[in-house]
Amino acid sequence: MGFGHGPGGSLSTSSLDESRATDATSTPQPRWPLRISLLVVLALFWLPLAFLVAIGWPTAAPPTADPGTRLIVPPSPPGGLPLDLIRWLIVFGGLGLGLALGLALTVWLFGQARRAGVELPGWRFTLLAVAGLLSLLVYALNLVLPFPLEPYYGMVVVCMNRIAEQDAGVALATTAAIVALFLLYALAYRLCRAQHGRRLWAIVLIGAVLLALLNLFVIPTSSTDVYDNLVRGRIADVYHGNTYVYTPVDYAWEPFAEYISWDDTTSAYGPLWEMLSAFISHVAGDHLWPNVLGHKLLALGSYLVSVALVAAILRRIAPDRALAGTLLWAWNPLILIEGVANAHNDMVMVALILGAFWFLNLSAGRAGHTGPRDWLYNGIALLLLTAGVLVKFVPALFLPFVILYLLLPEPSWRRRIGLGLLLLIPAALLVAEYYGVFWSWPAVADTFTRRTEMFRMSIPSVAVEALQIHIDQEAAKAAVRQPFMIAFALGYLALLVRTIWLLLGIQLPPRFAQLRDSRVARLFLGTSSTNTKRPIEILIWACLNALLLYLLLANFWFWPWYLIWPIALMALAGDTRLTAVLFLVAIGGELAMVAWNFVWYWWGITWDTLYQMDALVVLGMVGPALLAYIILSFKRQSRQPTRDT
Repeated sequence: MGFGHGPGGSLSTSSLDESRATDATSTPQPRWPLRISLLVVLALFWLPLAFLVAIGWPTAAPPTADPGTRLIVPPSPPGGLPLDLIRWLIVFGGLGLGLALGLALTVWLFGQARRAGVELPGWRFTLLAVAGLLSLLVYALNLVLPFPLEPYYGMVVVCMNRIAEQDAGVALATTAAIVALFLLYALAYRLCRAQHGRRLWAIVLIGAVLLALLNLFVIPTSSTDVYDNLVRGRIADVYHGNTYVYTPVDYAWEPFAEYISWDDTTSAYGPLWEMLSAFISHVAGDHLWPNVLGHKLLALGSYLVSVALVAAILRRIAPDRALAGTLLWAWNPLILIEGVANAHNDMVMVALILGAFWFLNLSAGRAGHTGPRDWLYNGIALLLLTAGVLVKFVPALFLPFVILYLLLPEPSWRRRIGLGLLLLIPAALLVAEYYGVFWSWPAVADTFTRRTEMFRMSIPSVAVEALQIHIDQEAAKAAVRQPFMIAFALGYLALLVRTIWLLLGIQLPPRFAQLRDSRVARLFLGTSSTNTKRPIEILIWACLNALLLYLLLANFWFWPWYLIWPIALMALAGDTRLTAVLFLVAIGGELAMVAWNFVWYWWGITWDTLYQMDALVVLGMVGPALLAYIILSFKRQSRQPTRDT
């Protein structure tokens, strides 16, 4: 479907209303989404009150002496794996990679047979089941077996290299396993494209649950964030301290503090996350095991909710790619390893973002888009997006696009302003309620301002390291920070303008249309097929591109689990170019964690080798992905003739 265009390049808001109306369903809407929306409102607004009742105001100063808290902390297990186990891991890793390559050949041969007209009933289901089974075996044999949650949850500053003691055999086996997992994932995605059979859905969903359960019992191997989070949860819960003011160093007698890395910094996250961490501490008590398990269960629950939301959204907006899109998120090894095994709080944030898109989609699927229930869904969506910001500030990038999507169809500026206030006031109250519990200025602002001083594993960080050869570090940071931030601001503004253009359906003069459809413009702006998307799909596309722009230019401090954010939106967007790009960046990111855990230690830990590793990792993640994006962009353009609109 296309958008209506006003004559002479004028704007047509009625076209947006008509395009949304075509998505409407004539069947009565069920009541359960309405009940869920009311529960969401109650949960979001009552959570701070529950925090204050159960835990209290986080205003107390750190005790001046040990308060005598007695925690159950297991002795730190020794590092090093048995030689026989290492040999078996190498065998398992090589066998897994070999079987994945064999399955790839089998998929190709079956595809050739299909093109030749040979009927092979059930072959897709069988091969998908084999891919899922092999993935389960690789996770079990190369992750759960060498890196189990028990007993290593009690290792001080736990990580992969400490468990393996930088053994080259473990590094080789883990590398082979990661490559095998991503290859099996890619094959499963290919088998699911343009498919929607019930048996295939069963394999994807059951496989997602089993893969996640396996990763639940893998120790965090590349980050100690779980321990940082549980210690800050105890600061708020046990000591009633403000995690935006006090650091774990201020509680030197806290036994759990020895497990963390960021012991001299305040919280880097939003108040909603601080409350969730405190609630986990409140329930888990003084035992390390239930505290670690509580955070991992929260990540697992967020993952399962996200899988359900991706499937629900895609079954409404794009049924033909619902199965493939769900698998794209649910079976991704980076999501499972970083999101579930390492239990990063990005999973909670993503679940809230996907919940927002689900409610927006509920509204978009109703005729007219103007009923009270529609605006209730829109308000809930904005509240969920705001809740995501209260976990990590990244979803704030989406707010302008969501506001444009909701308000542009309105016929007058007066109505736009009125409805905008109606939507934004509850969101502002939610922010005030959560930050009011922890408010201490300027301490709360440090969560945002410190990000501009932190450089690692990003293009700007490589630029800083190159400049440090000639000027001091602070001058190098200043020289890099400003141009990258300006480039991001200009790119973000251009994306906002293009989103307005797409949502309103602006008719361009022929000369500008030809310029837009040029090869260079398509490379950076996408193809003209974006113009034929429905408003909800345009919104998803805009948010995804804003996020990628931020990660590329304005996010100076990067770690592979940040890819959880765009992969979630990529599952909804369905852009084949960006799918390939994120696949390559994800596999590069996971291999980078092996490099940091092993290669860097082999080189010797110095500032020089850190800079070399940083540059090597960035090149490994960005180089192949950028090349793939350029090649796929020009391939798509060669198949798609230029069209004037």
